[in-house]
Amino acid sequence: MLKIIFCFVLILIFNISFSQKVEKENLTQKIKLFWDQGNKKLQATGSYYTNDRRGNTTEKHGKWLFYSYDGILEEERNYYRNRIHGLQTIYFPTKKIKQQTYFTFNVPDSSFKEWNEEGQLIISGNYDLGSPDGIWEYYYDNGQKKSVEEVINDTVYLRVFFENDSLHTQTIKDGNGYITSFYSNGVTKELYTFKNGLKTGLFEERTANGMLSISGSFKAGKKDSIWEFFSFLGNLEKKIAYKNDSLDGEYLVYYEDQTINTKGNYKNGSKTSEWAWNFSNGKSEMIGYFENDLQQGKWIYYFPTGEVSYTASFDRNKKVGEWIFYFKDGKEERKGSYINDLKHGLWETWYEDGTPLMTGSYVNGKEEGEWFNFWENGVLKNKSSFKQGELNGDWYSYTPDKTLVKKGSYKRGLKNGMWYDYYNNGRLKEITNYKIFTRKNSVNSISVFGMKETLSELDGKYQAFSQIDFQQKSKGSFKKGLKNGTWHDYYPGGVVPTIISNYKNGVLHGVFQQLGRRGELIYEINYKNGLKDGWFIAFDANGQEKIRKMFQKGVELQRKQSGDLFSP
Repeated sequence: MLKIIFCFVLILIFNISFSQKVEKENLTQKIKLFWDQGNKKLQATGSYYTNDRRGNTTEKHGKWLFYSYDGILEEERNYYRNRIHGLQTIYFPTKKIKQQTYFTFNVPDSSFKEWNEEGQLIISGNYDLGSPDGIWEYYYDNGQKKSVEEVINDTVYLRVFFENDSLHTQTIKDGNGYITSFYSNGVTKELYTFKNGLKTGLFEERTANGMLSISGSFKAGKKDSIWEFFSFLGNLEKKIAYKNDSLDGEYLVYYEDQTINTKGNYKNGSKTSEWAWNFSNGKSEMIGYFENDLQQGKWIYYFPTGEVSYTASFDRNKKVGEWIFYFKDGKEERKGSYINDLKHGLWETWYEDGTPLMTGSYVNGKEEGEWFNFWENGVLKNKSSFKQGELNGDWYSYTPDKTLVKKGSYKRGLKNGMWYDYYNNGRLKEITNYKIFTRKNSVNSISVFGMKETLSELDGKYQAFSQIDFQQKSKGSFKKGLKNGTWHDYYPGGVVPTIISNYKNGVLHGVFQQLGRRGELIYEINYKNGLKDGWFIAFDANGQEKIRKMFQKGVELQRKQSGDLFSP
């Protein structure tokens, strides 16, 4: 039906086209296209379409010539408003004609001819509405006839064939006979038999040493019955059945030792019934069923050593029902269910000794609700909550001896709010605060319109505690992931600060002080936007000033002769 409609449209176009001629007034002046920017290597020349209403266009119209980069004429085409219309001629580099085809609005129609470089005709035929039609004649390079084909309703019938031997032996006459091809050593490569113009009966293909590589048969031009394929050593590799050119019947694939690799059945080109795959050791790899080329029903998968690896179920290629995965000893490793190719309901995973490893539920392929992970001793490792596949809610982590080591919360998959980290003895290690931000995406510091990203960043108070005495060792604040405001770092004991610093947008900004163990000032440095800017003062052990320098934008200034005047 589609072909009929296509043909109708083409006929309509053709009828219109025959009323169209390339008129001189519709041609612009000659246009030249070049291969290079310097306009020295001509690529093509011809005219564009123009008329009083539309003016000049860029639609190729009339005769166009196309050249190689070396300036050799390669092709001559006739166009009607950017569509090939009329004769197309392709040339050899020697300027001799290689091919001529007639087109009607981009569709090959009417005569087709092809020549070799000596000017000898090698192909002659016709197109009808874009498809080969009628008698097609083929010639050897010496001018002797090779074959004659007849195309009827898109089916190609071989009517005549001559071998390229000294006697010009005819092996097919009136569509009946055979074709044999040979290797250079004289060994037969292929053998086809023909009846009424179509491949019918035995077909063989052999290697250069004479070993059979393919054996099969044709019926009315289509593959039929049993086909066998052999390795270079002569061993059977594949045995398959055809009917009317489609796979139909038993399908077998073999290993080199002739044990079965794959066994199944086709019907009208689609897999059907039970299929089985084996490892090279002869043990099953997987077994299951197909309906109309789609996996259906229960499937079993195996380890190479023969034990069941997992069992599965399909409905028209989609995962459904309960799936169970096993350890080699037969104990369950993981199990859960699918609905319409998506995980749904409770899924559980175990260690090899049967201890739970992980458990949680899915809804339509996404994690939902509380999920639990366990250590090998059965103690809870992580407890989390999900909503539509994203972490959402409280998170807890524990050591194998049940000590809490982390707690916090997520929102839409991102850390949010206050998080606590603990050492393995349960003492506080770190307190952090997170906040979720939405910002514009940028490429090379340029914002991309309409593109935003949501991310979680440190924002708010921060505290860290020593692993030695578990006292405070650092405190400060973050703003959008960067240090901000005053920060204190402490000596052991968490009372005497060692450094007091000020930050803005993640860089030092303001007074920076380093103090001794008794709280005495050692250095006081002023920063601005990460660079020393202002006084730099160092003190001795008695608290007396011993060095004073002035900086500006990170550069030390030199003191003038008197006063506190400085110059770069």
